[in-house]
Amino acid sequence: MRLLAFELRRFAADERGIFGVIFAIMAVVLVAMSGAVVDFVTVEQARTRSQVALDAAALALQQKMSQTPQPTQTTLQEQAQRLLEQQVNDPTIAATVTAVNPNFDTGTIDIQAKIDVPTNFVRLVGVSHLQASLLSEATRGSTNLEVALALDVTGSMQDATKASDGTWSTKIADLREATSELIDLVVKDVQTPAYTKMAFAPYSTAVNVGAYAAQVRGPVQPGQAISNAVWKGDAETAIGKATAAYPVKISTALAHGLADGDWVYISGVNGMRQINNKAFKVTGISNANSKAFTLQTASGADVDGSGYDSYVSGGTVTKCRFPKCEVQVTVNNNTFADGDYVRITGVGGLSNINDTTFAVASRTASTFILGGSVGGGNYTSGGTAWCVIQGCEYYYFRGPGGDYKTFRINTCATERTTTSHAFDDTAPSVTPLGPNYTRNGDCVVPEIVPLTTDKTALHDVASSLRANGSTAGHLGLAWAWYMVSPNFAYLWPNDSKPAAYDAPNVQKVVILMTDGAFNTVYCNGVVATNSTSGSPVNSERIDCPSPNGNIFDQAKKICDEMKTPHGDAPPVVVYTVGFDIGNDQNAKNIMSGCATDAAHAYLANTGADLREAFRAIGENITSLRVSR
Repeated sequence: MRLLAFELRRFAADERGIFGVIFAIMAVVLVAMSGAVVDFVTVEQARTRSQVALDAAALALQQKMSQTPQPTQTTLQEQAQRLLEQQVNDPTIAATVTAVNPNFDTGTIDIQAKIDVPTNFVRLVGVSHLQASLLSEATRGSTNLEVALALDVTGSMQDATKASDGTWSTKIADLREATSELIDLVVKDVQTPAYTKMAFAPYSTAVNVGAYAAQVRGPVQPGQAISNAVWKGDAETAIGKATAAYPVKISTALAHGLADGDWVYISGVNGMRQINNKAFKVTGISNANSKAFTLQTASGADVDGSGYDSYVSGGTVTKCRFPKCEVQVTVNNNTFADGDYVRITGVGGLSNINDTTFAVASRTASTFILGGSVGGGNYTSGGTAWCVIQGCEYYYFRGPGGDYKTFRINTCATERTTTSHAFDDTAPSVTPLGPNYTRNGDCVVPEIVPLTTDKTALHDVASSLRANGSTAGHLGLAWAWYMVSPNFAYLWPNDSKPAAYDAPNVQKVVILMTDGAFNTVYCNGVVATNSTSGSPVNSERIDCPSPNGNIFDQAKKICDEMKTPHGDAPPVVVYTVGFDIGNDQNAKNIMSGCATDAAHAYLANTGADLREAFRAIGENITSLRVSR
């Protein structure tokens, strides 16, 4: 027993193992303190990620505040929670939106949130979770936006595209949808404290300026009203017989009263149709009571009828008042001169001279002969004689094949007809834009839409876009610029006038969209010979190249001018979107070279890509900012 008591006293007095006990106790504290640093870093990283996510949610929801009807506070909080969770995308982080406070008057949204992050180390001392509070406030920017879209509505936009889900659509349908989304992103229902306006410049073969045409390319010279048209002489005799021989001999039932060298018009013959509705010189007349004559051409050669059909019956010989049976018209105010050309339209009765261009001859104060015309009817009423030079309703010109043609003006605008100010935004009152003359006088492009806040009007135009024509992309680009240029402001209604370049808090933006290489340039308002593949064929062209150069050089010069700063004012911001342009290097060069920088150039291969590009541009230019 004494030995046992001794050992117990010795054990109690032995201090050699105390460090192990103390270490065991302190280890828990040391591990917790070291791990707290790791847990704190983890929480801070989660807070940073969550703050970015909350800022993104605030920016996205601020745009929705301007919708009609206005979203409720509850709806905004539900959407904020969804967006926060999607952006955080981490099941270990519990992110909760605790409050959403929208101010619809100032365009500000305040979102408060918290995160709860599980710990790995400090839970050893009883702390299983750490929390952090978040706050984000997005305010509508104070920058006024003027955005113009150059929209490609050329024929190739009717091509089909296949989406990733296997469904098919057309490129023009994709453009309609993408443009509609862009309208809603950019144009706000509430236009305070800053306005956001949008303009359209659809383009294909040219740009349709509609009712602004006269101010843009100059007024058209009016036509001269026709009050009478004559060609017949006094004699008109029935035909009794015609021989299909060489020369053709005509016999009349009664004395015809003609003399050698007179001109006649023959009509109504049954059988020998080859001589109907034509003018002939007559010869072989023996006396004033003659009932026969032979037919000659204008050069005096006998008409060979040996291959004609046989005469059956009927027909009339009408003596002409003028050589070759040409028509003389009377106009109210004759400003034409011999050698001029005129276009005749709208004549009643003598309809065979309508829609034809003639040379002016034998001009008097009130009359002139239509050189090359042939009578054939009785004038009853109306008609107009039009000039056919630049600035007239019609334009008579030589084609690349040497043939002459007459095209009619329309409401489309083309390149300036001189190199002066060809690539800048000088007002058309100083240097007019070029007219557009086409074979049928049509302008197939939808009309431009000046800057507006009317989303309904913009949506109506976007939904009605149709594909047609070739690609004068440099004109679409130029007109998008003109829509935001103060030099063109005098053209538009007050609400559509762009601000001055140096106006405070104004940003001007041009978006160029195309699905392929540019190919159509102009000379004197007609498609020029240096247009490239895909442009109208030679029968639609004039025999001269564009004085402004090839289309790629023109587009580049317009882009360079547009991006040049105007004094201290910020330059126009240019975005480009190439839609399904494949490996066309020229198109790619335009997209990359015209954009403000690489970040402003987009290439879209599918309709979904196009919508995403427009969405990204819309979000980029909306000028929202995180204020807290």
